[in-house]
Amino acid sequence: MARKLKVFRTHLGFYDLIVAAPSKKAALEAWGASPHLFTQGFAAETTEPKLVEAAEKKPGVVLKRQFGSKGDFLESVDSLRIPKASTEEAAARRAREREQEGEKKAAATAARAEQRAEQRAEQRAAEREHEALKAAKVAQAREKQDASRRRREEEAAAAAAQAELRAELRSLTQQHWEQLRDIQRRETALAKERREIEQAFELRSGAIRRKLDK
Repeated sequence: MARKLKVFRTHLGFYDLIVAAPSKKAALEAWGASPHLFTQGFAAETTEPKLVEAAEKKPGVVLKRQFGSKGDFLESVDSLRIPKASTEEAAARRAREREQEGEKKAAATAARAEQRAEQRAEQRAAEREHEALKAAKVAQAREKQDASRRRREEEAAAAAAQAELRAELRSLTQQHWEQLRDIQRRETALAKERREIEQAFELRSGAIRRKLDK
């Protein structure tokens, strides 16, 4: 679907120029003009019926007329002439110039407002991106801290478990040796008691046998 045409107007050299184009960029290309012509207020869209009608009859074609004249816009102007202006024409020209100046100022103001809006939008987008990056860094740092904390807790738990096992092993070893020493003491006591019993038996039995031998 073809884009809707707009009519743009500017003043270059000795001529007023108009062109029906789909965009400001297309109009600038048709005029062969500076890309800043609109932002500087030297070109603007026009809705003046006669100009719109003339330009739309030849879309994309640059039409011009001598600056200050009231003639029709044509594809070419053969020669320049000094227009004869009456008081009414001079007043009309001044009014037209004021209107054009107003249009230029309005266009420049709109362009500046659009530029400021774009800058604010870009700034907001940059701020959002910065905040997102900042939040991602904070989350990453927090994740690293949590992982470090979990690792320390796991290491502390493992160390505590090892310490508990070592303490249990020491207690078990001590209990083992205490049991062995207790057995050894009881065995020593039993051996002594056995010797004493045997010695007593020998003494008694020896005395009895000596009596029997008499």
